[in-house]
Amino acid sequence: MSTPGPDAVRSVITSYTERHSAGDVDGIVALFAPDAHVEDPVGSDPHVGHDAVRAFFAGTHELCDRLELELTGPIRVAGARAAFPMVARSFIGDLTMEIDIIDVMAFDDDGRIAEMYAYWNMEDARTTS
Repeated sequence: MSTPGPDAVRSVITSYTERHSAGDVDGIVALFAPDAHVEDPVGSDPHVGHDAVRAFFAGTHELCDRLELELTGPIRVAGARAAFPMVARSFIGDLTMEIDIIDVMAFDDDGRIAEMYAYWNMEDARTTS
């Protein structure tokens, strides 16, 4: 096995944002390695392994009526790692809340997400409606 190429990494990240926006928690989890490590936000207790990652993302989606992720800049790939900016948009009734996030991911030899670190702070959240 070898390190996934930049196009493969970008494809996984694009799928990650699309699956979030579709509310496809199982599809999101399928992008992660079985022993993946997720810190969202960085500094919080990590979620390790598929079960923990699934529970975390399911809980995130249950907090709102709909959640969308939108890339807001280029995906920067260096070897088996990538960083990218995005906005998370949560829709709760008539309220829309946005927060800018930078995710940093590391990928395993199979092109799955092995580590994810999300850089954001709730103090930066804003409502748009």
